[in-house]
Amino acid sequence: MARRLSVIRSASMGFALCLAASPVQAQLEEVSEKRFEVTPVFGYGWGGSFETDAGTSVLPAGELNLQDSFTWGGILSFLYGMNGAIELTYLRQDTDIEFNPVTAGSTTDLGGFAVNYIQIGGRQGFGRGTALQPFIDVSLGIGIFDPKAESVGSETRFSWSVGGGAIYMMKNGRTGIRTDIKLWVTPVPSGDYGTWCDFYGCFVAEGTAWVTQGQLTGGLVFAF
Repeated sequence: MARRLSVIRSASMGFALCLAASPVQAQLEEVSEKRFEVTPVFGYGWGGSFETDAGTSVLPAGELNLQDSFTWGGILSFLYGMNGAIELTYLRQDTDIEFNPVTAGSTTDLGGFAVNYIQIGGRQGFGRGTALQPFIDVSLGIGIFDPKAESVGSETRFSWSVGGGAIYMMKNGRTGIRTDIKLWVTPVPSGDYGTWCDFYGCFVAEGTAWVTQGQLTGGLVFAF
């Protein structure tokens, strides 16, 4: 009798361990099946302005504005389980830049302008076992501001982004649809200077302005 109870107890413990290990095993199998995602994206970008001050810029007092326009790029995602991914993102916007003076006067078109973002970050999804998965993401990298006029050089600045979206995967688990909405933030020199003095001497520092842009994109996901 005691031996039979011992066998039943051992079998019950083994069954419980199998049940506990099943979710972990399923997660490992899911990650091993899909490790990467490639997503070409297309969409719309808006925003991006910078104030200029008279006497501190080649332009009079006013505001430089990037025009809303089409954006395109791509996302390479490395899946690491728990609905997470490390992502490398490239996004480009070809647009025009305009100058709006503070004083009475017409808006001046300054020509073509390109904005490029190259960043690395993380994506965290929510919910398991569903075809539609919402997520949030953040990234850090650089923003390249490239005027198309040959006489003006490009500027590369540190930038970052925050955003969210959703991915809908098809039944085959290899293709899907992704949509993102993001805020891109890039600090740039403001052209305003401040001075202060202490025991060691006097110093001059330039202030910082913030160029912010919004982006709404969608694309096809290819998982492998």
